[in-house]
Order: sequence, then structure tokens, then C-alpha cells
Amino acid sequence: MTSTAAFQRQSASQANFARPRLYLGISGVGTAVLGATIFLTTGLAGRLLSTSDQQPLTLALASLGATFLIIMFELLLFDMVGGALLVRHKRPLGQWFTPWLRGAGVQWCVWMGCAAVLMSVSRLGASASVGESVAATVGAFVLLQLLLAVLRGTFARLVSSMPVVPLSPPIQRAADQARLDPQRLVIVETSDEGFVGGFGGVHAGTSVMPSRFSMLSPPALYAACVRRRVLAESGAHTRGVLGAVAWNALGMSLVLALTGASFASAAGTLVMMAGMTLWAFASVLLLPTVSRAAVFALDAQVTSECGAPAVRAAIEELDRWQDDEPARSRLVETIFHPVSARTARIARLSTANPNGVRFWHAHHIARHALWLSWATMSPISRLVHCNVGRPALWVMLPGD
Repeated sequence: MTSTAAFQRQSASQANFARPRLYLGISGVGTAVLGATIFLTTGLAGRLLSTSDQQPLTLALASLGATFLIIMFELLLFDMVGGALLVRHKRPLGQWFTPWLRGAGVQWCVWMGCAAVLMSVSRLGASASVGESVAATVGAFVLLQLLLAVLRGTFARLVSSMPVVPLSPPIQRAADQARLDPQRLVIVETSDEGFVGGFGGVHAGTSVMPSRFSMLSPPALYAACVRRRVLAESGAHTRGVLGAVAWNALGMSLVLALTGASFASAAGTLVMMAGMTLWAFASVLLLPTVSRAAVFALDAQVTSECGAPAVRAAIEELDRWQDDEPARSRLVETIFHPVSARTARIARLSTANPNGVRFWHAHHIARHALWLSWATMSPISRLVHCNVGRPALWVMLPGD
């Protein structure tokens, strides 16, 4: 079923879960924020884990590892609802749980690796001045984020099964027409229809694209390929990644200063995790506005090359695979959505800034900040409504 008419009939026959998923995301994020607040205000971390920076590193990490497992399984209910119930194509719980376990296992390993690095750096800097210690910790955190960003494509395939498949003729034709180098496309097979892929590193080099894009109408697929090329040429992707790294580093600096905690002890690491969870929550509220501006600018620039009909087709067809929510209230969109509803984007196609992407546009800075917050062990990145319970979307979140 590859024709546009069949595509539209399939989309129209599927239930719209956008608003229930939004409520689920609010509940999950709210639970994480409440838990983080409790840890920050009650001193619970110090009663559960050692406050000593002299505790052997292996024991400190073992206690943190057990704590991370408890946190992941405490949030399992939200994942189950978001991954097995509030989805268009349901599958038995057992079939959902195995991929979830794989994704959660990879995330646990990333959390442990980052905790080990940050704890080691903090302990090495214990004899230095406070300023030098903070600088070393934030510097290590920046490097960890950059490493995650560079390996984004690899982690996406580790977290969820995404076998690489050959380039299909429709994608090949669209890429050639859009002047998008096919050698830089990695085509993957995934069962999650919301996966749209993205660039696999800091710079817009290799671009991951789902094989499902072959089902798009030719104009929509052409516009999607032009969009990838414009993102690379304009630097908007790189600015989004580096902006997210800088934003998270700012949060780390503030949390270190305000809490007086450090990663040197297991309890201190848990306090920092809680503080950065609150910072991730602030990111969810503040960064979508910046992201929407970049999406609108990109729409404008792609429209100048492809024409409004092709861009409109891409917006409509890709949105039906994701939120499938044609319109939203201004309040809901402002707070929760880094990509505007399709009616708002389509309405802007004829009035958008003809200059398109400018040097201040940072594409998907909000969603890059969430993925990179794995380096601080924050669970919010996988509790937001767009990807809760869907491991295929934990690293490369849904996009435009």
C-alpha cells in the first residue's frame, strides 16, 4: 500500500492518541520531577547511599547501579502504557517488553559509564580549588555529551533493533533529485512508524532515514530529502547539538553551585541526578520555543526550493505517522511541542521569512538536550509524551 490515497486511508483509519499521550507524558515527567524534588529537599540521598568520597569506587558504582535499576522499574508503568497501549499498532505485552528491556539495558549502561567518569573526575579534583573542581566536572560532562552526540546513530541502533537495509529506488530517486548524497544515507528498518531518523553525529554527515520513507508520496519524499540537505548546509543541525551541549553544561554549573553537591560520592551523584532532572524539566518548558523557530525557518527555506505543495505533503504525511494532531491550542503548543502542529506550519508556508534558516536557528535543540541528558542520568528524556515506552524514539526523537 504505497499510493498516496492508500496512505491517507491507512492514516485516517488509525486512532489519534496524541492527547492521551500528552497526559501520560505530563504524568511521567511530573512523577520524575516530584521524585527529584524529594531527593533534593529531604536529604534522602544521604540516608540511602554513602556520602563519603572515600568509599571504594566499585562499591559506590554498585550502589548507584542498583538505584538506577530501581528508578527504571519504578517508571515501567508509564513505559508500558506509552509503548503497549497508547500506540496505533498494539502488540502483546511480552513482545513489547523484550525490546523495552534491551533499550533500558543500554540506557543503564550509559548511565553507569557516565557516572563512573564523572565520579572519577570529581575525586581526582577533590584536592583542587572549588572553581577548578567545578570546571573539571563540567568539562568532563561536556566531553561525555559530545561523545554521545558523535555516536548518536550507533546508540539509536543499539537501543532498538534497526537493521541497515539497501537504498530503495524511491529514496534513491528523491535523494538524487534533492542533491542529497546517497552515500551519506543510512537506511534502517524499524517497526516504529514515528521514527524519522536524523543525523548521526555533531556535524551533518551521515543521515539515518527509515525505509518507511519509501511509502511517502514522491513530492513529500523529495521535500524530506531537500530538508536533510538544507539542514546540513545551513549548519542548523550542528547549532542544535552544540546549543544543547552548552545548555546542559549551564545547568550542570548551576546545580553544582546551588546544591553544593558533587559526583565524588554515591549520594552526591544521586543529588546531582535529581538536580539535572529538574534542569531537564526546565528544558522541556523553555527550549521548544527556540526549536519551533528553527522548524518554521527550515520550512520557509525548503519551500523556496521545492514549492509549497511538496512541503505541505511532507508535513501532512509525516505528521500522520507521529502525533497526527492537526491543530493544538496555543498554550499546549507553547509548553509541550518543539514542532508546531501541521495546520500552523502549513499556514506559515506562504508568509514565512523568505530568508529561511539564519545563523541563530538551532534545529531541535530541545530534543537534543533531552537525549544528551543521558549523561546526567536524568530519566525525563524517555518520559516525554513523544517517546515514552518506545525505545526506537529514545535517541532519535520524533521530528519534523
